[in-house]
Amino acid sequence: MRNPNFIGRLMNMILLCWTVLLLGFVVTVFWQSKSSAERLAYNDARASIRKDIAYRKWAASHGGVYVPISEHTPANPYLSHLPNRDVITNDGQHLTLMNPAYILSQVTQDYAEYYGTKGHLTSLQPLNPKNAPDLWEIKALNEMARTFTEYSELTDIDGEKFIRVLEPMVVIEGCLKCHAKQGYQVGDLRGGISASIPIASYYEDAFDKLAYVGTFFVVLWLIGVAAICHYKTRARKYLQEKQNDVEQYLFSLVDMIEGRDSYTAGHTKRVADYCVRIAKALDICEEQIEQLRRAAMLHDIGKIATPDSILLKPARLSKAEFSIIQQHATSGFQLLNRIDTFADIAGIVQAHHERYDGKGYPNGLKGDEIPQLAQIMAIADAFDAMTTDRIYKGRKSVQESLLEIERLAGEQFNPLYAEVAVKALSTVELSETNQAPKNTTERQRLAYFYNDQLTGLYNREYLRVQLAVEQGSSLQLGRENIQYAAAIYLKNFSNYNRAQGWESGDQLLVEISTQLSDRLTSALLFRLHGDDFLVLSPQALDFDTLKEILNRLTNNTCVRYEFEQFELSNEQCHSVESLEAYMDRQSATLS
Repeated sequence: MRNPNFIGRLMNMILLCWTVLLLGFVVTVFWQSKSSAERLAYNDARASIRKDIAYRKWAASHGGVYVPISEHTPANPYLSHLPNRDVITNDGQHLTLMNPAYILSQVTQDYAEYYGTKGHLTSLQPLNPKNAPDLWEIKALNEMARTFTEYSELTDIDGEKFIRVLEPMVVIEGCLKCHAKQGYQVGDLRGGISASIPIASYYEDAFDKLAYVGTFFVVLWLIGVAAICHYKTRARKYLQEKQNDVEQYLFSLVDMIEGRDSYTAGHTKRVADYCVRIAKALDICEEQIEQLRRAAMLHDIGKIATPDSILLKPARLSKAEFSIIQQHATSGFQLLNRIDTFADIAGIVQAHHERYDGKGYPNGLKGDEIPQLAQIMAIADAFDAMTTDRIYKGRKSVQESLLEIERLAGEQFNPLYAEVAVKALSTVELSETNQAPKNTTERQRLAYFYNDQLTGLYNREYLRVQLAVEQGSSLQLGRENIQYAAAIYLKNFSNYNRAQGWESGDQLLVEISTQLSDRLTSALLFRLHGDDFLVLSPQALDFDTLKEILNRLTNNTCVRYEFEQFELSNEQCHSVESLEAYMDRQSATLS
């Protein structure tokens, strides 16, 4: 599948749905339990009010009740208008009248102390100020006067939750004994009887039962999670194995390329490291960082289609050769795009040589047309190229390379990414990375490009490396180590070839080369123009040694020779072209 994280996201979505489903059940049960607790408290409050109403009706039907006067039950001063409020029995007891309101007030007060349920007889026009309504009761009485029905609400009393219910209290015949003077008539709304029950205990009971239900749901959820995780692991393992198989195949191809080109081996890994550094500094998500890392590891895989003669050339490429190697970006895209697992990085690989100003390849994309991750890789790729020794040039330091990236910001690179990259790569520690031959195979490959096929001496291209103005190549000895140059001109060699045959001429050249190499061990020897030789040496050459060798080998032949020695700092040694032009003039003069 095109997105290797598809299985993970799918299973995560299933897990999320499973969690939301069970969480929905838990929330539903929770609210049902909460509502049931509140309904139960409401019913208990109504039952308490019904009890109070029954007391009131009983007391009213008897015109009140006479009880002994005591500290707990003093004479009611608000009944002083009644002529028979206080009486003395035949046996001398002093009794006082408790009207229904007085009885109900005392009962509800005692009940609240014993059981926590608060009752209150209240009215907007109370005889007794103790029966005056609080703020909630005022609101409830006003609403009840409008609807003539009970009023209930869940509210706070002193910071504690209570369910409060207020039922209307209608004037009956027995009420007129005390309240007739207030102008009430039978059937009028006198006030209300309220009950306030703390709901905390009801919640506790409900939630205790809910704990068992919650435990069941947790166990059920864990079973579901275990099943989902199990199948997620199996699916990801299968997908990972499939992806690993393909990756191993492609990485094997990369190894083949690295086996052909020792520079590319470390290059891909370093570019991947630099890409990750820049991406993290840009605060890119982990998924994209991994995508970028994979792309960096395979960004040069298209070079598998590049001819060895170009890929392995340890020198600057010609315009035609560079045009051919540019095709590796498209070749890599075509290869990766055919594989579902790598299709997501194919576009990054294709665009990693595009330039921000549109002058890159293969499609000439510019600015935001270039994929974001490809823009990052372009900086990392260029940074590694600048900080790596090549045969034809030396590497730059980290600081020099970062200054170059800053200079190219807005032209070759995205200016924002370039700015971040300069900071992210400033701590890079360079290791020894160059293309100098490390083993027999690499030395043989180097010889293929830089050695004369007949004599084994160095050729014109290697001389170009040594004379390059840009010092620092991994193969350059340095001007301080090759201060002298000596030219050896063989004359009449074409006549020798005609007289003795080309094979004899080749053999003579090989013998001369072998003898010179054996005697001049600290010098570099080059064969130029077929029958001319050049020696680069750290010290002036002993011409007697050269004469001894050449006299012995050219004796009894028509071949003649001439020597010329000069310092490498001379103008004619600034380049291969200038040196060849000078030697041609000298050869013609000596002839």
